[in-house]
Amino acid sequence: MGRRLPLVVYFHGGAFCTGSAFSELFHRYAFSLSARAGALVVSVEYRLAPEHPVPAAYEDAWVALRWAASRSDPWLVYHADHMRMYLAGESASDNIAHNMAAHVVAEGEDVRIEGMVLLQPFFWGPERLPSETYRRDGPVFSPEFVDTLWPFLTAGAAGNDDPRINRPASQDVVRDRACRYAAWLRRGERCREVSLVESKGKDHGFHIYRPECAIAVALMDRVAQFINNGWAPSLIADAETEHLLAREGTTNKMRRAAFVN
Repeated sequence: MGRRLPLVVYFHGGAFCTGSAFSELFHRYAFSLSARAGALVVSVEYRLAPEHPVPAAYEDAWVALRWAASRSDPWLVYHADHMRMYLAGESASDNIAHNMAAHVVAEGEDVRIEGMVLLQPFFWGPERLPSETYRRDGPVFSPEFVDTLWPFLTAGAAGNDDPRINRPASQDVVRDRACRYAAWLRRGERCREVSLVESKGKDHGFHIYRPECAIAVALMDRVAQFINNGWAPSLIADAETEHLLAREGTTNKMRRAAFVN
């Protein structure tokens, strides 16, 4: 048997209501991640709002994660290193990844997550942080739009104070929440190390839409290094200049917290 490869469970972005594991944008990124990181990537197809309001996406993601961790597929058993399983995504799917990891820890589930790669994670809340009030021409999302998104995705069942979206948690409108999330991970015993990487001057989802640009290539290199660097830190990537957060804490459930861009 040859060397087993890291196993990445990848959730596609799209604000819980667009996108697919089979769409060109996300399939291309999953393929590139597999090639650059030398990893096996399980790309998850989940139900979308408004036809299937949240929590349908969480439910499907949980089924997929349990399947990937179960070692029930002979091909994955043969080729994947289940001791090096990562969750990865961008934007809304980072929210999914976080909630999957939180469920594993809270419920004591027998799923081992080595780390998470979160690219421009989507968290929000009823109060406005500085990056959520800063206005400029041509943002991917305006704060006014994001204010209405979660109630729409949950069919009116939850507002922006929902703990699934409002974690204690650049040019990215959700940038400050990613920084807060990284700081929250650093406190307590949630992970061994957290890395925050900001991509200067880039907006939300830039690595998906322009994967060939120099900053997106450099970001992919960091993701690949993170996945292949043993117990190295979680990487949280947010959009603007690069910064590494200090090491703190450890847990049996998640040895590395997040890569956020």
